[in-house]
Amino acid sequence: MSHTLQGKVAAITGAASGIGLSTAEALLAAGATVVFVDRDTDALEKTCKRLGSNAIPLEIDLLNSYSCDGLLSSILQKTGKKRRFG
Repeated sequence: MSHTLQGKVAAITGAASGIGLSTAEALLAAGATVVFVDRDTDALEKTCKRLGSNAIPLEIDLLNSYSCDGLLSSILQKTGKKRRFG
């Protein structure tokens, strides 16, 4: 697969297993840096360690509104990106 997403960042929820994991792996294969968002800390750490440095774990429980409040800022901080408007 070509690296058509080289330099891009994606965040995938439910990324520690199932469809989320498959989607995140496909994005990695296309060259993206992927933030793996899930509430299962152990699965996140194991999965991201297996997949390499472009797989970044982020523990967030999407069923908890307080946990979700920092989702975007956490993604930006973990990837070294800045929020751009427009």
